[in-house]
Amino acid sequence: MAIDGQLAELERALTDAERHAKAALGTVRKLRRSSELGTLSELPKLFDQAPRQIEQLQAALAGARAGYTYDAEAEFTSGAYLAELQAAAEAAGLKLIARDDRLTVVPLLLKLEPKVPAVRIGRKSERRIRPTVLAGLLKKAQAANGIRPAVILGRIFQSYGSLAPAVQPGWRPNRGEPGPVVPLLEIHAALTMLPEAEAAYPRDAFACDLLRLNRAPDTRTRDGRGFALSASTATKGRNVLRVYDENGNEHVYAGIRFGAPEPELRPEPGEGSQS
Repeated sequence: MAIDGQLAELERALTDAERHAKAALGTVRKLRRSSELGTLSELPKLFDQAPRQIEQLQAALAGARAGYTYDAEAEFTSGAYLAELQAAAEAAGLKLIARDDRLTVVPLLLKLEPKVPAVRIGRKSERRIRPTVLAGLLKKAQAANGIRPAVILGRIFQSYGSLAPAVQPGWRPNRGEPGPVVPLLEIHAALTMLPEAEAAYPRDAFACDLLRLNRAPDTRTRDGRGFALSASTATKGRNVLRVYDENGNEHVYAGIRFGAPEPELRPEPGEGSQS
């Protein structure tokens, strides 16, 4: 049975167990109250009632446990859980793309962790994995994941400035001339020189950032440099970054090139002003 169906049945069984638990707790409270007030005539009846209620609670819990047979590791491995999650994501207005062992809800990267069980969203391992619940969490995370393209571009240009002179001798980031094409894998390597940094910012996450950056082509660096992402003749090889968008379309990025600085356009005197 699907996980949502299993959990719905478990909820019903636990609601019944909760009813018995409340009854038993109520009897214990009555016992304490009778003791406080000294109404001794009620004590024998309450002492007889409490064990029966506890037995009913134990039976309800045993039935709930026996009815829950979902094998998360097996369902994750077989793809059944992923199919449920995709359906829940679609119902929530999200597109979960599964390609080349990658799960993406742009710009979020997902990874199934069957042994936990959990679903890793970026760097966070999320254990609330009921598909309808997780779809809601993904929707919120997608809305909150709002690193501005200018911030992404600034980080890339910082690494680009140290790598480009090796490609185009004499080029310097403080000079007013366009730079060469620098491989994006080298940019990523420069951004993640420390092992912990690479783990925190994997290539797939970098590729998602590039997709967002490519959707904002007018983004510029602080000194006014535009950029161009290239997918060179090496797109069929390993020296490229691949990412899938919300429609499952593949985007391949190989290098980045920055243009010459351009001053911000300012209106001529009197232009755009009104008396």
